[in-house]
Amino acid sequence: MKILIKYLGYILLISAFFRIIPITAAIIYDEPFGLFLLTSGLSLFIGLSLIMAERRMETREKTLTLHKGLMLVALSFIMISVISSISFLPHFQYNFIDALFESVSGYTTTGMSIFSSLDHLPKSLLLWRAETQWMGGMGIVMVFLFIFSRIKTPAYEDRVVHAEEETHTAMALYRAQGFSQDMEPSIRNTTRNIIMIYGIYSLLGIFFLWLFGMTLYESIGMVFTALSTGGFTLSDSFYTNNMQLVVLSVLMVIGSISFIAHNKLVRLRIRNFIASFEKNVLLVMLAVFIGLGFLALSDAKTVLFEIISAFTTTGYSISDIPALPHLFIMLIMLAMIIGGSVASTSGGIKVFRVFVLLKSIPWMVKKLGSPAGAVIPFNVNKKPMAENNLLIIEMFFVTYISLLAIGTVILMILGYNFLDSSFQMTSALGTVGLQTMELAGMHWIGKITLMIAMLMGRLEIFPLFVLVRNLVKG
Repeated sequence: MKILIKYLGYILLISAFFRIIPITAAIIYDEPFGLFLLTSGLSLFIGLSLIMAERRMETREKTLTLHKGLMLVALSFIMISVISSISFLPHFQYNFIDALFESVSGYTTTGMSIFSSLDHLPKSLLLWRAETQWMGGMGIVMVFLFIFSRIKTPAYEDRVVHAEEETHTAMALYRAQGFSQDMEPSIRNTTRNIIMIYGIYSLLGIFFLWLFGMTLYESIGMVFTALSTGGFTLSDSFYTNNMQLVVLSVLMVIGSISFIAHNKLVRLRIRNFIASFEKNVLLVMLAVFIGLGFLALSDAKTVLFEIISAFTTTGYSISDIPALPHLFIMLIMLAMIIGGSVASTSGGIKVFRVFVLLKSIPWMVKKLGSPAGAVIPFNVNKKPMAENNLLIIEMFFVTYISLLAIGTVILMILGYNFLDSSFQMTSALGTVGLQTMELAGMHWIGKITLMIAMLMGRLEIFPLFVLVRNLVKG
C-alpha cells in the first residue's frame, strides 16, 4: 500500500491546479471562489501529507503492479470526487450525498444531475462542473503518468534501474486506465500524444463553437463536456443552432473513438487511422442505429443528435425523452449499453467487446460441432485471440448485465417503474447521464446505487472490485 500512498498524493497535487479555471471565471464574473481555494488547498495538503508519509516509511516499494494500479485509479476517482463535492455543498443545503452525487457524476463523465435548475447557479461553478468531466474523460491519472514519465534520477548509475521502474509503473497505470490495445513502445510518447490530442481537439472545438455563435464561456464549458462525452450543460435550455449541434456531434464522436487510434493521426499514420478496426466498427454500428432510429421517429434532427449522444454515452438531449416513442427509447437504451471504443472517453460495454461477443457465437457453435481435440482458432480482425482474453470479455459482459439487473431491481423496490428504473440504471452504468426522472427527491439508497453504478462504469468494473476486496481483507 505504500506506493499507492505516494502516487495518490501526486495525483491529488495535480488535481489541485485544475481549479485555476473556475477561480479565474469567478474573478471575471465577480462570484465567490472561497470553496475553490479551500478544495485546492485541501488537495495540496492531503497530497503533500501522503507523499511525506510515504517517505518516512522504512520499506519502500519501487514499482507499481497492475493490481495496485487498478486500486490507485479507483482510489483517485473516489478521493478527488469526495474533495470536489465540497464546492457543491452550499447549493444543496449542505446535503453531502447530493453534493457527492454531482461530483461523482462529473468525474465519471456521466452527467446525471441533482440540480433541478442551472440558470440560478454561479457561472464559475457550472464551468467547474463541466471541467470535472473534461478531467475525468482524459483521466487525471494520465496527467500524472505524463509528469511521472518526465522525472529523472540525478545519478547516472541509477538511470537504468529508474527506467525499468518507470516502465513497470507506467505500464500498470496505462493498463489500469484501459489503454491496453496497440500500445506504442514508448509509454512517455504515448501519454504525451494522448494529452496533446485532447488539448488540440479542445482548442479546435472551442474555436468552432465560438465561431458559430457561442460565447467564449459557453464554448469552453461545452467542449469540456462534449469531448469527454460527459453531457453536463451550462443552462436549463439546450442549444438549437444547427451548426453548433453539428460541432457538438463531431466532438462526441471524436471522444468515443479510441485515443490509440487518434495517436496514429499524431504520428501521421493516416492509413492506419483510416483502417483502424474498432473505429470502423463503431462508425458502422452508429450508422445502423441511426437508420433504425428513423424507423421509430421521422424527425431527422432528433434522431441524429439523440442517437449520437446515446451511442457515444454523452447524454445531451434536445427532446423530452419520456415523450419519445417507446421503441426509440429502447433503441437509446441499447445504444447506451454498447457505448464507444475501448480507451476512449465513452462508457458502456464498448464496441470491441460487443463485436467479439457476437463473433464468438458462430465460433462456439463450430467448435462444439467439431471432433474432440480439433483446434478451432478464434480470430478478430484476422488476428488470433486467446481464449483466456475471450473469457475475460465474457466475464465483463456477465458482470455488467448483472450489475444492471441488480440496480434496476433496487430502483424498482424504491417505487419506480421498470422502464424508468432500467433506463436510469443503464444511463448510470454506461456513464451516459440521460434522465427520465427527477433525482432530487430520490431516496438516498437510490442515489448511492446510481453513484456506485457510475464509478463501476467509468472504472470498467474490476478496479472497484479490486479495491473493495483489498479493503475487506485489510
